[in-house]
Parts: sequence; C-alpha cells; structure tokens
Amino acid sequence: MSNRSFARRAAQRPPAVVLQASYANGLGVIRNLARAGVPVLAVDPDPRALGFVSRYAACSVCPAPVGDGDGFVAWLEELGRSLPQRAVLFPTHDEFIWPVSRHAEQLREWFRIPFSDWRTMVRLYDKEEQMRAAWRADVDTPLTAFVRSPADLEAGAAEIPFPAIFKPVQSLAFKTRFRRPVLIVESPDRLEAVYERCADCGTLMLQEIVPGGDDELYTVGSTLDARSRPLAVFTGRKLRQHPRTFGTARLAVSVWIDELAEAGLRLLRELHYHGVSQVEFKRDPRDGRYKLMEVNARHWLWHSLAAASGVNLTLASYADAIGKPFTAPRQCDGGKWVLILKEGVDSMREIRRGEQGMGEWLASLGGIRSDGVMALDDPGPGLVNFWRMAKVAARRGAGRRTAGGPGSEEIEL
Repeated sequence: MSNRSFARRAAQRPPAVVLQASYANGLGVIRNLARAGVPVLAVDPDPRALGFVSRYAACSVCPAPVGDGDGFVAWLEELGRSLPQRAVLFPTHDEFIWPVSRHAEQLREWFRIPFSDWRTMVRLYDKEEQMRAAWRADVDTPLTAFVRSPADLEAGAAEIPFPAIFKPVQSLAFKTRFRRPVLIVESPDRLEAVYERCADCGTLMLQEIVPGGDDELYTVGSTLDARSRPLAVFTGRKLRQHPRTFGTARLAVSVWIDELAEAGLRLLRELHYHGVSQVEFKRDPRDGRYKLMEVNARHWLWHSLAAASGVNLTLASYADAIGKPFTAPRQCDGGKWVLILKEGVDSMREIRRGEQGMGEWLASLGGIRSDGVMALDDPGPGLVNFWRMAKVAARRGAGRRTAGGPGSEEIEL
C-alpha cells in the first residue's frame, strides 16, 4: 500500500500503527487488521523489514527504541501529528511496548493504546511478580527459587532438582546478551560458574526443568478489555520449535482446552491485565498439570493461528480501542501454523539424524492453515524471505566447501 493511499483511507477509518514489522509477529498483526479493512502503517527501525514489502501496509522507518527511548517517543509524537486521526498502536516486541506504556499519557493525545498502563506493565515485565501472581491465583508453576546474590545459591540448590535453568526476572538485557531465554545448569557443581556469567542481570530465577518435549508447550492467547474481561480467547499447542527445547515455534496447532483457558484468564485477572497477551504453559507428564512458563504482554510469534482458527485477537483489540463491540466465535480446532522454510530445514536435519521419519514429517504438515511469513494474498514477504535465506545458505555452503570440502557441514539457518 502506498503512503498516499494509507493517508486517504486513514481519514475515513481509524488506522493502526504496527511497531516492528520485521518478521512473523508483526506480519500477523498487519494481515489480521488489513484483511478486515483497517488501514495499516508498518513501522520499523530496519528499512529491510519484511512488513515493508507487504501489500497490506504503508511503511515508515523509525529510530530504534533501545538506548534512545526518548528519541523514539518524540518520533512517535511527530508521527501522530501527521496522521488524519488518532491511530491504534500495536507494539509487537518488548523493546517497543515498554517505552509506549511508560509514556502513554503523553502519547494518548495522538494514539489509542489498547493495553495496560505502566503500573500494570511494569509488574508483567518482572517475572518474579508473574510467579507470585500465579501462586496467588492458584496457577501451577515449576519449582522456583529466586537468586538475588551468591548467598541464595546454596538454598536454591537444596530446593531445585538438577538439571535446572537460570531465567532472568527482567528478560530484555539477558536475551540481548545471551541470545536465548535461559541458561541451563546441568548439575549443582556447575551452579556457581553459570551464575557468574549472568549475576549482573539482576534477580534470577533458578527453576526446575519441566520434563516433556516441545509438544507439551501450550498457549492461552487472549484479548481482555480494561476491566480484564475476555473479548477473545484462543488456546493452542506447539508441536516443534527452533531450536528444540528452548526455542520458538516452527509448527503449532489449534486445540481448545477449558482448563488451560481458565488458568490463563485467572492469572491475567490477578494481574489486572488489559490487551493482547500470551500465557505459555508446559504440561508436566508426571502429573498432567499445566505449569506456567511466562506471560508475554503482547502478540507472540504464532498468534496468526488464532485468526486462522476464527479468533482474531488483533481485531478484537482494535475494536476495543475504538469503542466498537466485538464478539469472537469459538475457535476451530486442528488447524496448524508453520514457518515452512525453517520447519523444512530443521526437519531435514532431524530426518538425516534418524530423529523422525519422512512419512511422519509429511503427515504432521496436514491441516496447515497459516504460514507465519508466506501468504498467497500477500506474497512479497515470503518471496523476500526465501531469497534472503537462499543467499545465506549459498554463502555458507561456499565457505564450508572452501574450508572443508563438499558436504563437510550442514547449513545452519
């Protein structure tokens, strides 16, 4: 969509501004809204963002909020002044949500902000508060000890079985440094060494590893109004991740589970939450109970499966923001979401290693309703993503042939 076309349509209907449109999360928000006729502006610090080649969105490059939150907020105010009417803001990643929530009062002159104020969001940013809210709401959690200093390590080691994980209470700096959400502690004698690597990341959680594979990870996705009443609710299950165990979804399925939805909504009410969120659980095969992994106060990577299953969480949030009624139908079960390029590369490796069979893999792809990047009605992002991955694979393949001969290493994408 051209910027001129966006401006014309935004004068007729409240537009949406999607903050960070680089990959499947932001693309899902764009498509969920635009397919319902909402004019969408994709905003990203990276001019190569996949959302910028979507036919469904106009685009604008913004300053990166990390390290320059004030500059980003000032840029947003200028953007707001230029729009024909107040837009609904949809930050899709934590580094965008926090400055918007923190500066919500000054931004509300120009934007509609369909999620909790800073007093609530700062509690959600703190995973210790998430855990304590879960305990108050009678939501199951893994065994957890909070580590604030080396003195807490001995007590934690006595309480938590190994192998265990260190998880940050405030995750953004941790993920930026380690490029992963957790650090594994294989045994008590490794506890101090692993702790030294992340001790300056603030309070940490030493937590048991709930057993079970990727397919034991379940999600409650919802949109709640300002009184924490559900406008739309979805539950689903991961099937495979990239990388396995502590990664992000590459294949997921829609499956409604009453018990799961009730636990997620109970926790969100305890947190007084407003907006779109993901509450992730892991089913413990030892006792069949769903144990809290984390709350993400935003859309998540595979949220577009909810819309493909009949529950458009994004559109519910947009309607709530502009004061329109919204009724979501019950979801259709069995549909799947995939990142087919990532799923294909990973699964070929796993088939070569004997971890799954070709027939088993092909059967698992039945029922796909949504790809996180590829879409027939919006082909640009998928084609660009394929081209970029192909170039990376070609460069790495050439480098490995030079270093070790043909076929010396697998391509890592």
